[in-house]
Amino acid sequence: MATARRAIFSSYVIPKESAVLEEGVTKWSIDKAIDKTLGGKGIATLTASQWGESWSSFQHPEQYWEDYGSNWDDAGETYNNVGISITGAYSLNTDSDVNSTAVVFLYLKNLGRSSTQGLKLSLDGSNYKIYIPPQGSIHLRGDGSTLQLQHVKVNKVTDNTTIEYILAK
Repeated sequence: MATARRAIFSSYVIPKESAVLEEGVTKWSIDKAIDKTLGGKGIATLTASQWGESWSSFQHPEQYWEDYGSNWDDAGETYNNVGISITGAYSLNTDSDVNSTAVVFLYLKNLGRSSTQGLKLSLDGSNYKIYIPPQGSIHLRGDGSTLQLQHVKVNKVTDNTTIEYILAK
């Protein structure tokens, strides 16, 4: 078992503006109002012992059923390395014993490819205020108390989609 875990993450954004030239060619340049790239790096120190096998949707393609632990009550696990299918409201926390545990780190990627496979994210359990487009992702650190495992839920916008995630305490 791991004795120390951490998530190293970063983001990088280039704010751009476009201009259509006389020849009909679109030219892109860095937005002069901002005039710099945006982003940052971070490290989230995770608890060595996580809340069950479903804290991550990532599975090694050579993983054998026999190698998994004995958390038979866990739901939503994926043994085929293709992510979790989202057909409606879905709680990323599948273990009710840890509902009120604080979130330390969340990574969520929408694997959908069609423009109708958008994903909504709720961080309070009911209000879906964050939109994640197809092939888009989000990562964040929890606040240490208010954001709890039970609050992290996703829902499709229009069509079913697939996700991969890490939800760590």
